[in-house]
Formats: sequence, structure tokens, C-alpha cells
Amino acid sequence: MKIYAFTENYPSPYKPYHDTQFEQFIKDGHALRLFAFDRHDGELNPVVRELGLDKLVTNVAATLKHVPEATIPVLARILKSPLATPTRMIAAAGMPASPKQRVMHSIRAAVLPDDAPDVCIVHNLLTQLRLGFLKRVYPNVPIAFYYHGGEVPGVPQVPDRDAARAFAAADVVFTNTENSRQHAIARGCTPEKIFVSPVGFNLQDFPEPVQRLYKPNGKLQVLTVGRLSEEKGVIYALEAFSKIKAEGRDIRYRIVGDGPQEKRLRKYVDEHGLGSAVEFVGKLSREKLFDAYASADVFLLPSVVRGTWQENQACVVQEAMFAKAVAAISRTGGVPESTAPSMLPFSFEPENPSQIADALAQLDNLSGSELAALGASGRTFAEHRYDIRRLNRELLDTVERVVKKAV
Repeated sequence: MKIYAFTENYPSPYKPYHDTQFEQFIKDGHALRLFAFDRHDGELNPVVRELGLDKLVTNVAATLKHVPEATIPVLARILKSPLATPTRMIAAAGMPASPKQRVMHSIRAAVLPDDAPDVCIVHNLLTQLRLGFLKRVYPNVPIAFYYHGGEVPGVPQVPDRDAARAFAAADVVFTNTENSRQHAIARGCTPEKIFVSPVGFNLQDFPEPVQRLYKPNGKLQVLTVGRLSEEKGVIYALEAFSKIKAEGRDIRYRIVGDGPQEKRLRKYVDEHGLGSAVEFVGKLSREKLFDAYASADVFLLPSVVRGTWQENQACVVQEAMFAKAVAAISRTGGVPESTAPSMLPFSFEPENPSQIADALAQLDNLSGSELAALGASGRTFAEHRYDIRRLNRELLDTVERVVKKAV
């Protein structure tokens, strides 16, 4: 099968699930081409270099300021295909839109290949809005749109009317959880066209930890991984640790990541005398990150809801479960349905430091063997639910079934 995949940013060290999906498409023998409006700097997943995924990317103009640098590639395409390229540009420009948007549609369409794929897979709401013309360019090709949830705080929120337009431009819509499915429906997606399909993992990248120990020094080891930003709720975790300290418990907390709230979080630790319990680790490579998961007894996800954004699948939770860490999560978005049921008794309401402290106290009271049993159940849950081999097959099968039904 010939697959064209579109993303907002690629390559991106912050979205390893793209690498996993693309890698599996290639392993399964599909012909893959990638298109992106930009890329994220940072250390790339080794599979990107091994498979040359970054070499498969065609850059697409994101805004008018990118038009000058797109001029030469567009002219080259016109010279190479003097009939097909202008035809695509005219078709894209015919979309009902403002003059500016029509210009952008035309320029974006120019860099697309002459040959139609078997399916287009579009990741992210903004990407889908920018590519609303795809059906005009490839009229017989199914457009699959993957909705990853609401907009992250700091990013302009997409009006519901535009979100509805993005959903309408797709033949089939996928999203990570039932919670995000209902969120998409509330924003205008037709219920019959949207399906739950979690992002997957290459299980070989997550070998079972050997000689996994829990509370080896008698102290519960807690880990959080993520961007240090408001929506991740780390400040509420620190407030919980103030309560834990006041109760006389000795629980250790490692925080992996960086971000705009780091200064505020460090200040809170200093002001409340938490330096002996809390460690800011900074960013880690993928290899060292798995070691961090495997040395933690508990993975803590204190995320909160902000605007249209809430945690959807929270891939860090599955990564932690692969390492047999026990997940203590906030009951927000699709996280509860993405976490092993055996761990939900240790979940808590968002923005509730008292409940976080209570959950960690319950876990601190468990023995090493009890933590090990929970960790094993979490890994089994993640293995059965998030295998990319099965999820990719199901995604493509769903596209084929929906398209056949519509004919």
C-alpha cells in the first residue's frame, strides 16, 4: 500500500509515536512518504536515523512567511510536471476560503506528488485544517485524520466551527481514547466516522526489566516525566510532597523534563524545604529514560485540564507500565482508560494535592511483592493493548472497511 502521512512537525523527539507508526508501516512492506510543516530540534529517535525517516520528508509551507523559500521547489515541480502540478494547484485553490488561504492551499498542493496514494493519514487538527484541500487533489483517495485531542495551552484554540470543518474533510477519523472520541464529537465530528485507535509502541523497544526491585532502600521512589508546564500539574505534586513531609513519610521524587515552569517549581522546592526529597533530573535520552522508569516504584501523572486540552492517552504512562512501574494518575481525559485497572485505586482528582498525597501514602504502605504484582499487571495490560503491529493493521483495515461501506 502507498501511504502519504502528514504531520505538523517531523522529525520530532517529542512525538515518538510518529516514529513507531512510520517504522511499522515500512516493516509491513508499505511505501511511505512523509510531509511536514516544520521539525523539532533535539535528539532524534535512533530509528529515524536507521531507516532514514527524516530523508522521506517533504517540507510544506506553513504560513505566508514560508512562501519565498517554497518558490523554488514549486517552480521545480511545475517544470517537472507542467500539466499535473498546475492542475493540483487550481483544484486546491478552489476550496471555499479566504484569498490568503487559497494561495496557501495552492502552494501546498504544488509540492505533493503526481501519483495518488492508497491512503492519506493526517496527524493533528491544525495539520488537517491546513490540508483541507486533499480530497480535491486526490479525489479517489481516503483521507484518514488522527485527532490527538485539544490544543496545548499557549497554542491558539481552534474554534469549534473550524474543528467541525476539519472533521468533515476526512473520510474516517481516529483518536486515542473513548474520552477523546466524545471530545471530538462535541466539537462537530460525526459519531459514525470516528474510531478509537490508541497510538502504539514497538514492544521490542521495551524489554522486560531484569531483576526489577521495588523499594530497594526501603524508600518509595516516585517519578514524573514530562514538559514542565502548567497543564502537567507538577506544582500540585510538589504541594502533595509538602503534606507527605509533614506526615513524616520519606518518599523520594524525581522529575524528568524541562519547560517554562521549571523556575517556579524549583522555587517551591526551596521555599518548602523539599530539596532532600525532590530531584530535578532535566531531559534524558530515550535509553536513559527507560532506565529511569525501571528504577521507579511509582510513576506519577498529576496533569490537569486547561482549555480544550486534557491528557488523552498519556503515552508516558504506558512507557512506565512497560517498565513495571505502578502508575498513579489524575483522573483526567482518557488517562483512566489508558491505565491498568489494577492501578486505578491509586488515581486522584486533578488539582488535588491531598488526594495525591493519600495515593502515594497507600502505595508507600505496600510491600515490595505487592508493588511487583501491580507492576506485572501493568506491563501485561500495556503489551496486550498497545502493540503497534496490531494497531497499524486495524487502522488500515478500518479505513478500507469505511470506504467500501461508503461506495
